[in-house]
Amino acid sequence: RYGAGVVDGRVAGAKKRDGTFVLTTTFGTIRAKRVVLATGIVDKAPAIEGLEEAVAAGTVRLCPVCDAYEAVGKRIGVVGPEHLALKEALFLKEYSGQVTLLANYPEDISDAARGMASAGGIDIWDTVEDLVARATGFDVVMAEGAPMRELDVVYPAMGSDVRSELAVALGAECDAQGYVLVSRHLETSTAGLYAIGDVAEGLNQIAVAFGHAATAATHIHNALQSRPES
Repeated sequence: RYGAGVVDGRVAGAKKRDGTFVLTTTFGTIRAKRVVLATGIVDKAPAIEGLEEAVAAGTVRLCPVCDAYEAVGKRIGVVGPEHLALKEALFLKEYSGQVTLLANYPEDISDAARGMASAGGIDIWDTVEDLVARATGFDVVMAEGAPMRELDVVYPAMGSDVRSELAVALGAECDAQGYVLVSRHLETSTAGLYAIGDVAEGLNQIAVAFGHAATAATHIHNALQSRPES
């Protein structure tokens, strides 16, 4: 009576017609009075050969809030645009005295950012040509025959792509970064459509997503109880 069916597939299209959501999927059409989107984000990462294996090995990490404690005292490299990379490097400096910003070219990092990095005790390696994964970290290939350097962990700070396409298709409002705007009940600007987890801006943590789910589910349950026809 209360069980939910779980299926593997992909939602290819979505629309709302006469108060009912119509979802076109790879396994058929679904109609529902309420829809919860938990489509998340996709982290951007540098073009490192063997990236998936490095993530599995813990030598590439994507969430310092989640796991920086596992990199305590290690040689950490941060790669990404300066407005993201510098902030992440300063955060990671609380966990290790060996945090380095990696730049492809000297002009990749402004003088102002260099000053902030220096004040925070963060090194900058200019003209990094390549990151070569090994079992316990990375060999850092420098330009112009400079000596090879080594890192234990690399944190990409390159932002992410928000998977809000379905929300947009259903008319939900998003912010400039693509995060879906929601109420305190996680309902979007489209009545009956909810967005939870990373697709709604906030702390990207599993525990937060669980809390979102509980909040949205309770609101949906109460709404359907009071207005079963809606």
